[in-house]
Amino acid sequence: MAIRLLDVSAHTTLDYVTGRVFGSDWSDDAAAVVDVDRPKSAPESVRLQLEFDGEDVANVAHHADSISLSPDQARALAADLERQATNAEAETDVPGGRGR
Repeated sequence: MAIRLLDVSAHTTLDYVTGRVFGSDWSDDAAAVVDVDRPKSAPESVRLQLEFDGEDVANVAHHADSISLSPDQARALAADLERQATNAEAETDVPGGRGR
């Protein structure tokens, strides 16, 4: 990742995962960085950030995305991630979530 918008350090949550950016008739696979933190400007929230390697993404300009979550939303996301990790390990569906 030549140009960095998100800092990658020993504290980065997930650095260099494989991701996919997609539209209705295209997709680009690229290395990505995922980070979770509490921004100094809003310490009562949790921030989830994602940045794809701009060298590998041809269909969108180099950018990073972020969402702000309340503590309850962050816990709901963590619980759903945990449930899906269990699904992946068991190669089966564990009941819960939105029926997917």
